[in-house]
Amino acid sequence: MTPRQRIEKRMSERKQRLGALLGSDGDRTDAETAEITELSTKLQADEAEFRAALLLEDDTPEVTATGGDSGNSDDTDRVELRNSCKVGNFLRARLEHRSLTGAEAELAAEIGLEGGHIPMELWTEPATEKRAVTGAPATVGVNLDLIRPAIFAPAILPRLGVEMPTVESGTYASATISTSVTAASRAKSADAPATAAAFTVATAVPKRISARLELTLEDIAAIGQANFESALRENLSMALSDQLDLQGLNGNGTAPNLQGLLGRLTDPTDPTDVADWDAFAGLAADHVDGLWASMESDVAMLVNVDAYRLAAKTFRMPGSVGTPADTYSDTPGDVSAGAYIESRAAAWWTNSRMPATASNIAAGIAHRRGRSGIRTAVCPHWGEVSVDDPYSGSSKAERYVTFHVLLGDVIVVQPGAYSRFDLKVS
Repeated sequence: MTPRQRIEKRMSERKQRLGALLGSDGDRTDAETAEITELSTKLQADEAEFRAALLLEDDTPEVTATGGDSGNSDDTDRVELRNSCKVGNFLRARLEHRSLTGAEAELAAEIGLEGGHIPMELWTEPATEKRAVTGAPATVGVNLDLIRPAIFAPAILPRLGVEMPTVESGTYASATISTSVTAASRAKSADAPATAAAFTVATAVPKRISARLELTLEDIAAIGQANFESALRENLSMALSDQLDLQGLNGNGTAPNLQGLLGRLTDPTDPTDVADWDAFAGLAADHVDGLWASMESDVAMLVNVDAYRLAAKTFRMPGSVGTPADTYSDTPGDVSAGAYIESRAAAWWTNSRMPATASNIAAGIAHRRGRSGIRTAVCPHWGEVSVDDPYSGSSKAERYVTFHVLLGDVIVVQPGAYSRFDLKVS
């Protein structure tokens, strides 16, 4: 339902009630008279809101079948409802011990959330706010610039093909056919072999990732609600996603940690030699398996910062006397090993969340991307951000609000799509 349709429905109900009151015979009670006055006032406000909604619709481009939207009216209504919600309103209702109202209540009812929880879909990074410094009133003397965001490393899990399905309740299980039925050519009148497929089932139970925010009433008043809402949503979403990504990659599975992707992969034997140009150049080819990767451009590789730096600084050395010309050139090459990998592989990148080098060995992850449309790994989440602890520091006008997200272990659905490799970097 669009904002205009909601206003029309509300106006229709009020007009119907007003007509019933005005059409009744006999003397009206004081309560009926007061209700007529209230309904008339609300209808005037509805008229202004309705005209604004019409103008907004006129300014909104139409969604066509060839555009970026699927044209599904239910999806469009959900997006409009979500865009009209504010994380700050969920927080305020929690801190003031009252029920949600307006768009926030409608979204919570549609999703089926309990009080005090925030829908996961609201935790998206907002569009960059571009505005001039807000001028200060004459009595204040403070020119307010926009709040600068904290910086976090980009997410790893999505680039490695880890999907995040929503779980409504209970544990999460993912089954994979680990043994296929047998098909073979048979002689005339020969029986087909009766081979049953075998399933491997992996389960995940919810584990908690939390973030704690300290607010003071003075800060909120000084910042202003609009700017506070934007900065709050961005910082909390990035902080939660940062820890989610860190756990989803490096978690060791020991409570309270998640089981991360890296721990699911077999740790290979440590190499004995420092990686040179040839070792780097052969990485993508080493992970071509003909099933999940049919060529080097199907292989994406993630390494830590030390390994990435070494590859970027490693060049093919000049050949010595008697070295075949097709193996080495007479002068050092002008293409680094890192640049060579980037030109051949699907991706070659680094991220600060990759584990630090230990005993001169840096771990890397190879993701074979040659099969599209097949789920390779999952990290389930339980669909909401819960909020608690609104009491601490009340005597000092402080609020410590704690946010919790329930997530499951990373499950590698298709082990053949991933492998771990090690590089000696010094």
